[in-house]
Amino acid sequence: MARMSISRGTIREFDDGHLMQEIKTADVHHSESPTNFERWQMVGLTSMPLKQAEDQSQQNQNNQQRALDSSGEQGDWNHNQPKGKCAEALMLYVGGNRSHPIAMVDDRRVRPYALQEGETALYAASGTGQMVFHDDNGSYLLATNNPPEQSQNSQQKERYASLRHVSKDKQPREIKEGQQIATPNHAGKTVNTEVRCTSSRIEFHVGGNVVGYYDQQGGKWSFTGEMHLGDDNASDPVYGVNTGKGMTTKLSGAGAVLVTAPNPGPPTSMDNQPLIAIYDRIAELEARIAALEATT
Repeated sequence: MARMSISRGTIREFDDGHLMQEIKTADVHHSESPTNFERWQMVGLTSMPLKQAEDQSQQNQNNQQRALDSSGEQGDWNHNQPKGKCAEALMLYVGGNRSHPIAMVDDRRVRPYALQEGETALYAASGTGQMVFHDDNGSYLLATNNPPEQSQNSQQKERYASLRHVSKDKQPREIKEGQQIATPNHAGKTVNTEVRCTSSRIEFHVGGNVVGYYDQQGGKWSFTGEMHLGDDNASDPVYGVNTGKGMTTKLSGAGAVLVTAPNPGPPTSMDNQPLIAIYDRIAELEARIAALEATT
């Protein structure tokens, strides 16, 4: 009984339409393919692994075997266990009863390896390389454009990393027999606020609207609404907003800067000059004024 209580197995497909995730079909020993049994996971962590990859040579063997079976020839009884790459399981049989399996699962197709001592990762089961990663320098939310491991398309997809506050419905804790499970939006039914990063852009979202961004190609920040640089008593406007209104600004000394830009207008001529050149020009003018005052 002790010897029969643990085995290794391969997983064909998972089913996440239950309060406890189930494995549709696994393959353990020859002709032993249990179905619809529980996969146990750590509390606070869940994933939906990839299906088993199709193996064309195995499909051809299965077709040949089905042809033999239909001709009446008998052989050993299960030639349909697939051999494609897949997630693997440690099969545990409660009380040594082979009719009551549960599984612990890992997947060498997608697990990031060669971590250094003390490093930790929560990674995408799709194999894209996306993860939440922790090392001694800090914590990282990482997005990539890599294709999934099982994808037949090698083209990259533009993805984003998102830090967001959302509204979402709590899922019911009871599922009735035969109940259709609605596909939930785990990333949020509606987005309240969000910071989103792609490969070339940083965006700020409020209520689904982009209220500010930095575009790498354009090389500039853009914001809508009212922006205060300093405290709420700021009164010195910055040039280059509202179609050129407010062409003066307080460039030095105590004080704050106020930008009122509900609908930012096109850049003015001053926007096209490097700020350092403007500062140098002002310093030059101030020096000339001081020299004139000294001679009077």
